[in-house]
Amino acid sequence: MDYSQFLHMREELSLVVVLLLLFLADLFMSPDAHKNVGKARLNTMLPVILMAVHTAINLIPGTAADVFGGMYHYVPMHTVVKSILNIGTLIVFLMAHEWMKREDTAFKQGEFYVLTLSTLFGMYLMISAGHFIMFFIGLELASVPMTALVAFDKWRSTSAEAGAKYILVALFSSSLLLYGISMIYGATGTMYFNDLAGKLDGSMLNILGLVFFFTG
Repeated sequence: MDYSQFLHMREELSLVVVLLLLFLADLFMSPDAHKNVGKARLNTMLPVILMAVHTAINLIPGTAADVFGGMYHYVPMHTVVKSILNIGTLIVFLMAHEWMKREDTAFKQGEFYVLTLSTLFGMYLMISAGHFIMFFIGLELASVPMTALVAFDKWRSTSAEAGAKYILVALFSSSLLLYGISMIYGATGTMYFNDLAGKLDGSMLNILGLVFFFTG
């Protein structure tokens, strides 16, 4: 395996570093919630600084490339889209600052930032996917942490209810998506996006596969 292919995934690798740093910061800077000792020392400043650095070092687009057999596809425009998502994530962190300072959420700050960035990582994979499997992995990485974020305020019944409903809807939509992918593969014999254009012949199986895919 040529490990140099990972160099084309610089946004993803940089985000993984940010995730690891925030995970370690949460490990050593958060109080023990069960024993109710200590005071939360992890605040919005650290994740905002890390995300700002991550955004800045990835502003310059790289060269177009297809790696891992074409499953990961990169073009310079992807850097622009991912930078927009980074800025949106920074805004979310800043808007959540006051909420994260509450006594019932202060000790869960690290979880909030890690879950949010995990969702962002899934979006990265969806943007650069060149294969249905990579796209589905990215979709699940984006949606599963989002489920935890929806039910983040677990002491509120509305939050728990919203999380349960989100899981049910996500399961149903994922099943439709996978069913559509299987039908597209059965009709075309490929799951690479670049190969689909020449193999979609307008047959009923193609149409149904696309309908289930976009419905999911």
